[in-house]
Amino acid sequence: MMNDLSSVKRCLQEASVSIHREIQNHVTWTSKSVTATVSSSSHDAPQKVNTSGDQVLALDIIADLCVEDALRGCEQIAGFASEEREGFVSLNPKGKYIVVYDPLDGSQNIPVGISVGAIFGIFEGTCLEDIVSGDDIVAAAYALFSAPLLFCYGDRKTSICLEQYNFINDEWVTSIPNHMIPNKGKTYAINEGNCANWDSLISTYVAQCLRGRSVRWTCCMVVDVHRHLLQGGCFLYPEDKKYRNGRLRLVYEAYPMAFLWEKTGGLALANVEGERILSKSFPRADVHVRCGVIMLGPDESKKFNHLRSSLPTWNGGSVKAKTIKAKVEHDETVQSEVRYLKIALLIGAIIQIALFCRK
Repeated sequence: MMNDLSSVKRCLQEASVSIHREIQNHVTWTSKSVTATVSSSSHDAPQKVNTSGDQVLALDIIADLCVEDALRGCEQIAGFASEEREGFVSLNPKGKYIVVYDPLDGSQNIPVGISVGAIFGIFEGTCLEDIVSGDDIVAAAYALFSAPLLFCYGDRKTSICLEQYNFINDEWVTSIPNHMIPNKGKTYAINEGNCANWDSLISTYVAQCLRGRSVRWTCCMVVDVHRHLLQGGCFLYPEDKKYRNGRLRLVYEAYPMAFLWEKTGGLALANVEGERILSKSFPRADVHVRCGVIMLGPDESKKFNHLRSSLPTWNGGSVKAKTIKAKVEHDETVQSEVRYLKIALLIGAIIQIALFCRK
């Protein structure tokens, strides 16, 4: 299995190099056909929308094709599912692995020259029906397209390793082997512009447990998770009043990043109730389904769990869960008040009888 996964890893690294080169050449393209494609994705022109409901830039499509080209060259890959496509694409009937991926995470950063990434998840199987939940994932990786080209990879049997590409020698060099997330970080990542929509538990956690820390937010999951994977802290993109099912894709983003995060000693949750992302069932009916993401380092998860256990039971959870809880507690309160009223009436009646008999 290890040799097979090594070939898949090399394939994903090859795709990452191709994507990075496309990004580097983005502002200097001179081909008329490519220039036309890029201009059709400018801010002034109508933009396409993918199956996930996100706007698609020309580079999204090009990056997706870069990954497909690399995957087709690997005999171990049975097929793939991409954020940019409708469903499963079968490649090699004799293959044993399925790759799910987001070819260009944070592509809206491209027009302003901010770092972006790519996310890859690897499952063992020949079709999506072979996958039961996120816990079936056997390996994951992400590429960070910045000043350097970085590639973070881990599988079930090996620890997380960060590599950097040497463009002079065309080779990958290990920069951080056997990485574990620091116990506590000085920063955290969350879109504080959504604070009015947060669950009360998230609001309390940020206000009480993350007080004094600096916030870092680039609108790219790979960049924001990478920082806190290396330096400690947490990444939060939870369910809220606006996005009740979360914003990030479960299959292409949450599963792979949760695997890498937990491999380094962190905790990756889907909601404030404490459900692990990897324990969520694989959404065969809709592979583009979204979910909440709460990724916590060791110290941050300890504080989060303590807060969950110490707050009133109604002060965390989905709107539906809160409604049910409130109704149950209301019914119990009414029943309790009725019991006390009956007892009071009974005592009153006894007193009245006693006074009547005394006369």
